[in-house]
Amino acid sequence: MKVLLGEGMARKYGDTIRKLGYEVIGYDEKNPNEIEDYGEDILIGAINLENMNYKNHKNLKYIFLTSVGIDFLDLNYIREKEIILSNNNGAYDDPIAEWIVYGLLQIDKEDRKNIENQNKKIWKKRSFSHNLYGKKALFMGTGTIAIAGAKRLRGFDMELNGFNTSGRKVEPFDNVYSIEELDEILPHMDYIIMCLPGTEKTHHILNKERFEKLKEGVVIVNISRGATIDENALVDAIKSGKIRGAALDVFEEEPLSKSSPLWEMENVYIYPHISFSCEDLGKRQFDTAYQNLKALKNDGDFKNIVDFDKGY
Repeated sequence: MKVLLGEGMARKYGDTIRKLGYEVIGYDEKNPNEIEDYGEDILIGAINLENMNYKNHKNLKYIFLTSVGIDFLDLNYIREKEIILSNNNGAYDDPIAEWIVYGLLQIDKEDRKNIENQNKKIWKKRSFSHNLYGKKALFMGTGTIAIAGAKRLRGFDMELNGFNTSGRKVEPFDNVYSIEELDEILPHMDYIIMCLPGTEKTHHILNKERFEKLKEGVVIVNISRGATIDENALVDAIKSGKIRGAALDVFEEEPLSKSSPLWEMENVYIYPHISFSCEDLGKRQFDTAYQNLKALKNDGDFKNIVDFDKGY
């Protein structure tokens, strides 16, 4: 069987894949359609596949993603062609959880002011800063990333709340609320942390109406999918003071337009979709795909096969 993946990953992991008995094909990520059909059985990649005409690849049977998100693919086509799709759910829990803590602390400790004063060599004491302890956080989503984030925030003596569709209880959250309870509990939360997948049901789940329900001075962190938040409504809520600060790693359109007002907002921290970044990124990117390559050879269980009905 033939495995197709970007040239960089092919150079790094090609021998490992060949030892499993596969033929390895590397493609130029800057020109992914240089060849109309590579003849591969298995395609490995992430958002770079958005620019590939994989529908022309007639022999394609498996797509093993190195990303958690899948919304850049034509899922209807993949489902229709009965292509087995896996994502990399769970691979980036640890680094993203750290970015969640980082974002909250940046906002609460007014990090931009600290850096600006340091750059200007200004010694200016402040007797007030916000605190995490004693506050209520709501994780929108209770998947593996949210769980990892909640575990790290446990040491800050916060009330940790989760949200999922059914209200199904999940450790280590103190409480988990359902979709029917969401609007009722939103006004009580000090921090909203977006950890939802990008699906039709989660599109703009934080919208103008829900921003109006939030507590004055709430903080928003989004490390999930940009489309889970209505960005125009977010801008308005920040301008009005309803939202005290936001740490944003994802946006409705990426790269974020230079005309976006978010760039100029003092209490907004913008990350260019890098919350997955870490020292051992390469291993985390490749491990699930490697496990599935081994499973395919040994008739074992595949890992992280996407449920098309759920959208993740």
